[in-house]
Amino acid sequence: MNRAVTLAALLVCLPAFAQKSKLVETSVCAIDANPSKFHNKNIRVRGTASSGMEASILIDTKDGKWKKECGRINLDFDTVGNDESTSRFMQLFGVEVSAPKCPVEEEVKKALAHALDPKAPEPIPCFDARLICLYCPRYSIVATFTGKLRYSEKEPGHARFGHLGMFALQLDVATVSDLDVTDTQAASRP
Repeated sequence: MNRAVTLAALLVCLPAFAQKSKLVETSVCAIDANPSKFHNKNIRVRGTASSGMEASILIDTKDGKWKKECGRINLDFDTVGNDESTSRFMQLFGVEVSAPKCPVEEEVKKALAHALDPKAPEPIPCFDARLICLYCPRYSIVATFTGKLRYSEKEPGHARFGHLGMFALQLDVATVSDLDVTDTQAASRP
């Protein structure tokens, strides 16, 4: 009798366990169009990862430009795995473009010479505001992200996600695969 009850319970619960682990293939645009449908689902989505001072986000891009109509998803890496592809992503993600090296001593000497003799040529500063920005990611990374999607409006008592609650959607990233990496600094060199 106990075996029959146990077997019946397993048969009833098995589809629930199988459904829980099922991976839903989707896109950033599809998620943005119907976020409730994907809440608490394990998803696989391809997009461009972008990071800044206060956020790590997943966006849909076309020709390297953000498709604003598709929204954005906050990326959370607290549950990220350590497989080779995911580790490579974590190593590259967030690396900034390096600023050009300036010959500081030479600039100071030229500035002093100009201060002492206005006829001496005025030094041209090494820093170029066009080359330096507050945050410029070195790598453009398009990849496939797998993880659990959360929608703040479906979580009672939970505000939004990310810095200052900027996002209604968050992907708790488990793995990152199929990386397509472009070195933006190499592309900008003459």
